[in-house]
Amino acid sequence: MQYLSQRLAVESTRTRDDRRPRGALGGAQRERILAAAEQLIAEKGCSGATIEAIVKLAGVSSVTFYEHFEDKEACFVAAFDRAVEETRATLREVIADELPWPDRVRAGLGGLLEAIAADPARARMCLVEAQRGGVDLRARYEAALDSAATELRQGRTLDSAPAGLSEAVEEATAGGLAWLLREHLELSGGGSLEELLPRMIEIALSPYLGDGGAQPAAAELASGNG
Repeated sequence: MQYLSQRLAVESTRTRDDRRPRGALGGAQRERILAAAEQLIAEKGCSGATIEAIVKLAGVSSVTFYEHFEDKEACFVAAFDRAVEETRATLREVIADELPWPDRVRAGLGGLLEAIAADPARARMCLVEAQRGGVDLRARYEAALDSAATELRQGRTLDSAPAGLSEAVEEATAGGLAWLLREHLELSGGGSLEELLPRMIEIALSPYLGDGGAQPAAAELASGNG
């Protein structure tokens, strides 16, 4: 009730458009809230990441929380969006446009695994808990998979790509890759991330190179000799 009354107090004194704090302080507070939400979602799941816990970890008041976010779910979506965009920015730095498509796949998957190794809590939020955090967060997760599927569709331009590929191939491939990463994160110790790279490359390339071409290509690309 304390948090509800504080939220109503904020709503009664500010309009929706004027509610968000401006300037560097407001931006810093928002970043702290998002970082705290990300950490708590990874540790406790979406149900366990309460507003009380978020504001305590972020070092802000619940009033400040509601100045930035309508509710807990909106905060979770913003944390997911921030994590995805920052990861995409990192991957853009390691994927050179001039590379052949299979090499771009290798660079992208290798960069993704490095990002997961560097911040497993963020990866757990995006790949595991996002599927359990409500309709809006699940929709963001599905949109991220759709974006990955769009990148995979470039494989259809390869000379080796068979005609008549199902329209669902890329969605299935993106989902399979995400499942593989989710399994690794949930098992917490089921082999190293580096060991996943050849398998992930093979999964990504197989629809366009065929199993006979994808397996040796995956091994070569994963070793850095592609």
